[in-house]
Amino acid sequence: MQPTSEDSDINFDYQLDPSKPLVLLLGWIDHEGILSSLKTSGRQYKKKILNSYPENWTATADLFDQYKISSVVGKLPAEVLQLIVNKNYHAVRERLFGAIGSVPNQIYLFEDILAGEQSDKFREEYKPFPAPAILKEALTFLRQHNIEVIPYARKAEVTVLADAFLDDTNKNLIFRLYVPTSRLWSGEADRFLQLFQDYLVKVEQLKVRLDQKRTEHGVVYEFHGHPSAGQHTLAPEFQEFSKLMALFQTDADAATALIASKGGNPKEVLQLVARYAKEARRLQLDIKHEAETKAIAIRHRLESELIEYDLSPDEWAQLPALVSQAVPKITDALFGETLYLGRPSPATGGPAHVTYNFRPQFINTVNGVIAEEINGNQHFEPEHHQLLELVAKHGELQAKTLETAIYEIADKGVDKVDRLKAKQRLTAFLIEVGKKTGDLAFGVLQSYIEKQLGL
Repeated sequence: MQPTSEDSDINFDYQLDPSKPLVLLLGWIDHEGILSSLKTSGRQYKKKILNSYPENWTATADLFDQYKISSVVGKLPAEVLQLIVNKNYHAVRERLFGAIGSVPNQIYLFEDILAGEQSDKFREEYKPFPAPAILKEALTFLRQHNIEVIPYARKAEVTVLADAFLDDTNKNLIFRLYVPTSRLWSGEADRFLQLFQDYLVKVEQLKVRLDQKRTEHGVVYEFHGHPSAGQHTLAPEFQEFSKLMALFQTDADAATALIASKGGNPKEVLQLVARYAKEARRLQLDIKHEAETKAIAIRHRLESELIEYDLSPDEWAQLPALVSQAVPKITDALFGETLYLGRPSPATGGPAHVTYNFRPQFINTVNGVIAEEINGNQHFEPEHHQLLELVAKHGELQAKTLETAIYEIADKGVDKVDRLKAKQRLTAFLIEVGKKTGDLAFGVLQSYIEKQLGL
């Protein structure tokens, strides 16, 4: 395969300013809507074609030395995946993609190419379709260099997704979380996130602000600002803050040492330690009280609604144990985990070694009451819970972002573009996990995701 020797650069109609940030466009992604957005916001940009010779990859990498690249967005054809694994490009690929991965980036790849399934050989996006070994090596290389690969099914999606990405980077969006309203501990989650923003500013010394978008069913928390050097997300800081708040419950000295290690005035460090320790104790106490209140509410509702079934004494005696099982244990309310989003209520029936003798005619009532009291006012289908479990098992550092995406596709009050972004992230995740595990059943979950968006 011979790459094109041409590199069509499309820039502003004036000289680029090295003192100003530059948006790098890769491939044929310079659609009218994207360029219009860049021009309207006054951002300068440069387009580079990667289906080209190694010399052009070197010239593209040089841009990171010549300009302050603020973000990279592009669309890769199958040919570029083959060039990534070509030995003639090995010397320059590390430098180029290492630089791209150091800034906010999104690279769009046709969905069937990402999945490795050539369903229509006549589609332009498939020519030439990469061999499985080449595809695996190229995608592994991109992931290792922090390249976010987003699948697309239609070209129109690329314009929408790229425009949204550029808008997010222009607003310095670096972290996004969704918390369902009326969910157990949703109020405590709100306070936790407010404290997290305070921690970022006063301990991590980052310039970060916290915004909220409310829907009927949830709150989207958006952190805007500048992350730590070399990062374009707050996921590591979120994990560390979660650890810190938990440490205040078990090892106050270790928590103090963690804050002190960030530097700062010793007097201010002591003040911060005292404040966070107090807030951690307050949150833990409120979590305990909320769980107890919810357990009583569930038991009272069940007693009222099940009275018409003429329960036997044995059935009445089992209700307290059922309620106890339904409410998450306080020890499970780890800061940043259960507290952050909450978890779906467990199915009735309990652990394998416990048997509950409930008659089928009222089991739906029991499940309904528990779900409403624990999960809030939004009904979730079984696939929703399956996705959460899958993300908890395989999501790793992207777990929070993926959990947020799961809730966003289920909430029709979330902006359509944000729901599309959530869908594409989840699609990429399912494709990757499916390849790792060999599980072919993920097609059902993909169908659920598409159904949520009316596809």
